[in-house]
Formats: sequence, C-alpha cells, structure tokens
Amino acid sequence: MLSRLQDFLSRHRRKFIVTGVLVGGTIFAARYAQRRFVEFQEKQAREFFERTRRMTHFESTEKTCNQVILGMGEEMCQAVLRECSTDELLEQLRQNPKNKLELWEEMKIVAFTRLATYVYASSMLVIALRVQLNLLGGYIYRDIMTEQKQVTDELKQQYLSLIRHFITESGIRDLARYIRSQVIAVIKAMPLSQQLSLNDLEQLFWSLQMAINADTRRDPNSRMSKYLLPSQNPSHSPMLQKMFNETLDLLESEDAIGVCSHNVSRGFVLACDAIAESMGETLQHMPQAELQTQQDNLKFNQAGCSRSNSSKSQNVENNNLLNINRVLMALAKLIPIISGLTSRGFDSTARPHNLPTQLLTFYVVAEKTKTLGANVYESFSSA
Repeated sequence: MLSRLQDFLSRHRRKFIVTGVLVGGTIFAARYAQRRFVEFQEKQAREFFERTRRMTHFESTEKTCNQVILGMGEEMCQAVLRECSTDELLEQLRQNPKNKLELWEEMKIVAFTRLATYVYASSMLVIALRVQLNLLGGYIYRDIMTEQKQVTDELKQQYLSLIRHFITESGIRDLARYIRSQVIAVIKAMPLSQQLSLNDLEQLFWSLQMAINADTRRDPNSRMSKYLLPSQNPSHSPMLQKMFNETLDLLESEDAIGVCSHNVSRGFVLACDAIAESMGETLQHMPQAELQTQQDNLKFNQAGCSRSNSSKSQNVENNNLLNINRVLMALAKLIPIISGLTSRGFDSTARPHNLPTQLLTFYVVAEKTKTLGANVYESFSSA
C-alpha cells in the first residue's frame, strides 16, 4: 500500500509541485491584493477626512474673513469721509457767500474724489484682507496637521495689525490725495453748466480710471501694497518678516492686480447705476417747466421715431422711465447727487444700502475675489 502511494506520488510529483505553486501563489496574490486594497481604502479615507477637515477650516476662515472685512470697512469709510469731507463747504454755501462759484468748483472736485476713493479703497481693503486671512489660515492649518506652533497669538495680532497702516496711518490719505490730483486733471476744466447724460458720465469715470491707473509708481491697482502696508516690517520677528514678504508678493501678483482692476471697473458701474436711480428720483420732483425742457430734448434726440399722442405729463413720465440714459443734466445738479451717495459710511442696516455699503458688499461676494482667497489658502495650507 505504501509502495503504491510512493509510486503514485513519484509519478505525479511535478503536478503536485505545480499545483502547490499555483495554489500558494494564488493565495499570496489574493492576500497581497486584499492588503493593497485595504491600504488604498485607508489612503482614500485619510484624504477624504483631510479634505473635509481642510474645507471646514477654510469655510471657517472665509466666514471670519467676511466679518473682519465688514468690520474694518466701517473704519475705512470713516477715514475716507474725514479725508474727503464736504461739511465745511456745505456750511459756507448755506451762507450764500460771494465766492459761491469757487466753492462749487471745490465741491465738484471733492465729490468725484470721494466717490473714486471709495471705489478703489473698498476693493483694495477686501483684497488685502482676503490675502492676509487666507495666508494666515493656511499657516494655522499646517500647524494643526503637523502639531507645531509656528503661528502664536502674538504673531497673529502683529500680522493682522499691518493693515492698520491703510486705515489709521497714511494709506487712505495718500490714496485720496493721489486720486484728487487725477480728478483735478480730468474734471477741473469742465464747466458747472455742462450738460451730461449717463453715457457721458460713464465715459468720464472711464477717463478718470485710466488717468488714475496711468502712473505706474502710484497706480492703486498694481501698487496697492504701497498704500495698504507699511514700507517695512515694524517687527524683528523672522516669521513675521517671512509672512510680510509673502503678502507683498501676493498683492503685487498678476492675479491680485487683475482682481483689483476688475473690481474697480465694476465699482464704477455700480456708481453709475446708483446715480441713474438718484437722477430718476430728481426728475420726479423737477418743476414742470424743466420737465418740459427735458421732454423737448428727448424729442430732438429721438427725431424720426414714432410716438403715441399721449398727454404731455404721461409722455414725460414714460420718457423718464424708458429714456433715463438720454436725459441731460447740468454738472452742477449732478454734484449734489454724487456727493449725497457717498456722504455716509458703511451701514448694513440702512435700506436701501448706500453706495459705500453696496461696494463693500459686492466686493466681499465677488467670485474673482473669493477665488483669489481660495488659491492663497490652498497654496499655504498644503506647502
């Protein structure tokens, strides 16, 4: 019996060896594949949890960023109002002085300066705080993941206080004075009696924007760090110096410049919309004789177009609603409108929102600004 078994094993030895190798290899391969699959699942789970954790931290950073922007926006608006105040001019005009024309000319310059300063300063502040808080958020997230403590509470305070240069030191002042110089160059020669349409006003803002952006040394778009941050880091902390340099590089990057330029253009569009709305309200309270003059101008501009034979008052009302872009208004009447739109600071509770509030709110939710912040956070949280 044993000899037969040995003979059988001897005859089929190769088959047993091959079968054993195949079975063992299969088992080994199955266990290896299972182990690799488990490792893959664990890796996927870790990446998912890390993405979720990073996303949660980023959303928290964004929420904090929005709150900080709106909080500091109030201070910024007050700084602009102090630098471009019309209170003294209005008080003098109420006394009907002999130099009334000179005062109105100065009122013209201050009104346009304040509006343009709001447009630029709001965009610059939002971009600066988006960059700062997302850069800081990226460093804090890395500290959490590596269980280190590079960013201390003192460092956070010192880093975020850098933007105070813009609001409480010379930033807003330098920006407003530079914009005033360009407003004088573009608008000073325009007589107060000049009739302007909304299209003329849009062209005027475009010319002003081009003039402001033309000086490569003081352009608020490409040189915004000149106004936003001090010329050098006031602290001797190596980590703060590193973050200061990185912030400068980000604010001078093509992405930040492009976002600021886009925001400013959109800001002037918002300003024109607000002026158009105020013009419509002004026309509703205009004396009948002046309304008739506007109607005659509209008829002249629309010569050759068919019209219904409605009553004059109904015709005037329809033209005010449908042809506000063709309405002409003297620059002297536009000045109080422009000045009134920017005479108050940021106020989230007011309804409807005034222009400074509209600008800040728009820049906060603007997609390009949010994308810039997200890119900064992604770069510094994964570095």
